[in-house]
Amino acid sequence: MFSQWGNILYRTTEHLEVNHGDSNVRSWFARTMQGSPDEADGAFTPLERFVMELFRTISPNPGSSSTVQTARSLAPGLVSVVTSHPDTSRDPVHWQNPDDFDPDRYKTARTSVDNDEKQSRQVGLARCPFPPAPFAVSGGRRAELTNSAFGAVYGVVDGTPYPVCDSAGYAPFGFGYRRCTGELLTTAFLKEVLRTVWRGGFEFVRLDVEQPTRIPVSPRTVIDDNIGFQRAQSGRTG
Repeated sequence: MFSQWGNILYRTTEHLEVNHGDSNVRSWFARTMQGSPDEADGAFTPLERFVMELFRTISPNPGSSSTVQTARSLAPGLVSVVTSHPDTSRDPVHWQNPDDFDPDRYKTARTSVDNDEKQSRQVGLARCPFPPAPFAVSGGRRAELTNSAFGAVYGVVDGTPYPVCDSAGYAPFGFGYRRCTGELLTTAFLKEVLRTVWRGGFEFVRLDVEQPTRIPVSPRTVIDDNIGFQRAQSGRTG
C-alpha cells in the first residue's frame, strides 16, 4: 500500500498542475472544495467521490493476481489469473463514458450495502460466495465490520453503514475478499492531502529542469522529480 502512495501523489499533482495538467480534473477539484466536500449526499461525500474517480482513472495498482486450482481433466496443476485494474475500471460494459473524469458517477454506483445475496444470484452466481460475517470491533464503540455478498469489507458504526463502491467497474483496490485492506486508509490519506492543498492555497507547477532526478516510489514505478508547488498568485481558478 505505502509503495503506491508515491505514485498516486505524483499522478494527482500531475493532473492538478496549472499549466500542463488536466483542466477537467482541476475544475472538478475547485467545484468539490468550494461546496461542502465532507457532507455526504448519498453513500459518499463529494470529496470521497473525487478521490475515488482519481483512483479509478489513475489506477496506482496495475492488477490483481490470483492462483486457482483447475479441474484435472482441463489443466492439471495451479494456474495464475491476472485481472487488469486500469482496463476493468475503464470498460464501457461498466460505465457510460468511462474515459471521462466524472466523480458524480458514484452517486448511482452499487455499494457494498447494495450487494446482498439476491444481487449475487441476479448476476449469475449460484449462491452467495462469501456470506456476511459481521464481528464487533474492540475499544468500546458500537461498531462492527461486515461484508457484501462479494466479500468487500465495510464498517457499520452505531447502525450506520459506511460502504465502499462494490461495482465491477471500480477496480483500483481489487475485488471481493481479496480487496486491498488499505483502501480506506489510502482514501483518507489523499483526502487530507487535498484538504491541505485547498486550505493552503497551493498550486502545482512543472519545474523547468532539463534532467529531473529519477525517484523510485515502488518496486515497479520510477517517477521524474519535476513537479513543485507554490502559493496561488491570483486566487483560485478551475
